[in-house]
Amino acid sequence: MNRLTISLLLLGLTHLNVSAQWIEAHGEANVLNNNVNQAREEAIQQALSVITLQSGGQFTSMQQTQNGQLVQSQFSMSNQANIARVELLSERIENQQITVTLRADVIDGAEQQCQMEPLKAAILVPQASIADRAQLRYGNIGHFEQALSERLGNIIQQRSNASLANVHANERLDVEQSLVDVRGYRLPSWLSDITDSQYILLPAIVDISTDPVEGGLLGLWNNYPQRQFHLKLSLYHGISGEQIWSELYHSSAPWEFERQATVPANSARFWHSSYGQHIDAVLAQASADIDKVLNCRPLLGQIVSKQDRRVIINLGRNNGIKVGDRFQIVLQQNLPDRLDNMRPIAGETRATVTIDQVTQQSATALLESQNGTLNLQVNDIAIKM
Repeated sequence: MNRLTISLLLLGLTHLNVSAQWIEAHGEANVLNNNVNQAREEAIQQALSVITLQSGGQFTSMQQTQNGQLVQSQFSMSNQANIARVELLSERIENQQITVTLRADVIDGAEQQCQMEPLKAAILVPQASIADRAQLRYGNIGHFEQALSERLGNIIQQRSNASLANVHANERLDVEQSLVDVRGYRLPSWLSDITDSQYILLPAIVDISTDPVEGGLLGLWNNYPQRQFHLKLSLYHGISGEQIWSELYHSSAPWEFERQATVPANSARFWHSSYGQHIDAVLAQASADIDKVLNCRPLLGQIVSKQDRRVIINLGRNNGIKVGDRFQIVLQQNLPDRLDNMRPIAGETRATVTIDQVTQQSATALLESQNGTLNLQVNDIAIKM
């Protein structure tokens, strides 16, 4: 018997303290031969699968062979979180199709030590946004948004054990236009598709104002004023588009420059100052926090091209992939929710691939069985075995 365990954590919820949250999901099934009970069970099972994905699930595939033939195959999904209670909110039968809505109370346990092979996920870092551009006038710190994203990307690149930065500091992401569902904090998956990134990190500059100070003789400052640095970071999953982490960082430091001085944000003078060094300390802490979030998450690649038995995966040498690595393929399906937004779920497959060529950002692999190619499509998920 060959047992393969795959952790699929689209929204892994691992915290030091026990916490609970309600998660709502929908499931659908066709009513065959007027068997409503059977259809209801299938719809409920589908909804529970969606809840499992959202709370951090584990896929387990078991195959048993006898004399070279497959005699038993089992594909199941378990949850790393405990479900305390499940409520059936609604049920509707229309056109021989049943739709159910469930709500589950998910309780997270203590944080577990993850012993996974060190692979790095690519994080897209666009240009930081800023709440009040007028605050840039203090010190005339031009191009601060670009410089901050570049600095954040460099620190992630140098310090992170779980990620690498894909910096696009000159490209500003209009979040209000890009959000598919503002209430659910979802970003469109094409943002990660066009950059081969597994996650998207949005930096938002909340406050860089300077505290008022009393002027001295000839209008000079008696003391250096304190300047604030408040930064909000939000991390989104590239496949599901869902927000998986957000944190607000606060710091302040003396602004050690003359009142009318121009201090370019990409200059060594800026970053060697007390204020610049405080920002570096905040970004270093943020990089460590992101590592904690990603440490217990398996790296999810995707098939970006397929021809016969050969596929290309959007993971490469930069991510830690080597020739000979084997991947399990999980079929990705998109189901519309009540707002007609597409939500990804995973489907069963026995397809596995072996990497035979690796570049910096992608890898080419061969399917180990011709039968595995039948339902395989571009955008299906690849998880290292």
